[in-house]
Amino acid sequence: MVDASWDNSGLPPQKKGLGTGMKVLMGCGIAALVALVTCIAGGAILGNMIKKDPKAFEKRVEGFAKGLVQKDWEQFRTLVDQLRTDDGARALYRANPGLHQAHPAEDLFLQAARAWRPRLGPLPAEAPVGNHRHRHRSEDEPATENPAPAEPSREPSVNITKVFGTTKIQCRYPGGALVSATFDGGGVQRIEVD
Repeated sequence: MVDASWDNSGLPPQKKGLGTGMKVLMGCGIAALVALVTCIAGGAILGNMIKKDPKAFEKRVEGFAKGLVQKDWEQFRTLVDQLRTDDGARALYRANPGLHQAHPAEDLFLQAARAWRPRLGPLPAEAPVGNHRHRHRSEDEPATENPAPAEPSREPSVNITKVFGTTKIQCRYPGGALVSATFDGGGVQRIEVD
């Protein structure tokens, strides 16, 4: 006999509404939409800042970049200053066991440091970040077909690379000497002067 009562014979009740997969899909769609709108709004605001005053924006970015590299630059300046004297080079060698691979003995390191000294000069206190040679044509003279060559820089050019806790700083002096130092966890691992 068929019972037409409210009981469904022990079967689980039928679910109403959306399933779990559909809810997850909707949540991901909403998150993607929010991310897209945020990127578009951020791009519009950034583009507007650049269009309003390109030089002020450039200075702001350069200030941010200097803040990021100033600590590394000070460490590099200290290293170069130490290389310029025998006592400083000795202290540098003793404090950094990573240098022992390239220079197994302190005397060999001191010989190398003495050979590098004529090419090492004092470095500026602030990292020379953003010292580029381009101009904004809209604010200067119109572009010419044969522009005058740029005056050579009197400050060193610097390249700082950071990868997984290792920092490599390359500094080219105006005279052409290239000093390269690799720091790993605060200690000096390698020094090269070309």
